[in-house]
Amino acid sequence: MNSRIIKFALRNVLRNRRRSLVTGLTVLFGAFAIVFLQALINGTIRNAVETSVEGKYGAIQVFRQGYIGADDPLTVHFADDPNVVKRILAVGGVTAVAPRLDFDGMLSNGTEATMFVATAIDPAREYAVCPKRLDDVAPGGAALRPGDMERVLIGKTLAQSLGSQGDANLVMQAAGPHASTNALDISVRGYLRAQHMSESKRKATVTLRFAQELLRMQGQITEYVVRVGDHEQVDSIAPRVQAALGAEYFVTTWHEVDPVMRDRVKMMRFIMAFVTLTLCLLVVSTIVNTTMMAVHERVREIGTMLAVGARRWQVASMFLVEAVMLGTSSAATGIALGQLILVAWLSRGISGTMPGGDVTWFYPSVSHAFLGLALAFAAAGTALAALYPAWRASRLKPVDALRSI
Repeated sequence: MNSRIIKFALRNVLRNRRRSLVTGLTVLFGAFAIVFLQALINGTIRNAVETSVEGKYGAIQVFRQGYIGADDPLTVHFADDPNVVKRILAVGGVTAVAPRLDFDGMLSNGTEATMFVATAIDPAREYAVCPKRLDDVAPGGAALRPGDMERVLIGKTLAQSLGSQGDANLVMQAAGPHASTNALDISVRGYLRAQHMSESKRKATVTLRFAQELLRMQGQITEYVVRVGDHEQVDSIAPRVQAALGAEYFVTTWHEVDPVMRDRVKMMRFIMAFVTLTLCLLVVSTIVNTTMMAVHERVREIGTMLAVGARRWQVASMFLVEAVMLGTSSAATGIALGQLILVAWLSRGISGTMPGGDVTWFYPSVSHAFLGLALAFAAAGTALAALYPAWRASRLKPVDALRSI
């Protein structure tokens, strides 16, 4: 492209500084808002997924066939088999496996009793699959350890309903797969963090050894939870785990186990796409309006250029370069400003609290690939927005343009 066209374009951008400033600020705001909102949604999604995948369910779950939908899930148990674990670990992308036993029952302080829903974990293996469980304890408590045979972590509301404080002793009652009820003493090690009130009312975590003794299910579990190296690949890894285990087992992912979180993630991504589209339309309409006004004001100038031998493509190129120059520089400034604020301020974390839940932190972030993509779209978008006005300018007839007032 002729360097003179670039010089003319730069001169024309600086000629009407007020209009260029308004247009530039609009593009800057659009780019800044897209980066800022993308970072907030990325942080929210990552926190939600990590809380669900690395704090509760694991990326992949392995049950015995028939467990899902069973009237009495405990009857569909299976043995904790090292050979099965080896077959799962042999699947590419799988990094860790841990056994669990899910059950429910009654928790009593001797005079009052209330229902609970418990997850029994093996502390020696669980934290390799769900590392956030180590932080899933309110201040003052501690995560379960391999030696904590008769310790329990319970929701704060559940503890309050039983008047339990500190290392209070309780009685846990539950029926095993053969409907034989058993009861064992257990002490509270701490309170579980909760995202919402319903978790705090019923949730409990015990060690696998304790649950197996309580339910009289020595060596038995209800599921394996599996960690993968990349959460985005979970839907492709799960079928390979299923193939490695055969029809005896049922393999699913956190998407099916926690559909509420899955739908929440989809909704946040849809909202981000809608907001981005709205901001892009705002920027495009501003560029079109600015370029059309520039064409209207410079009709006689365009006519003079055409009359002295300028090519029509050169006229069109000049307006395109003006739009791209203004749009790209403004977008780059907005993106840089958004990234600066993220690094200097939001990277420290933002806290939030759901009704009835504990304080949670999330950390907004945006990838460099997204920043580059945003800048590329800004350049392409401003060029497309200026195409029609530039074409209109290039199609003017020199005689008619020179006669205009």
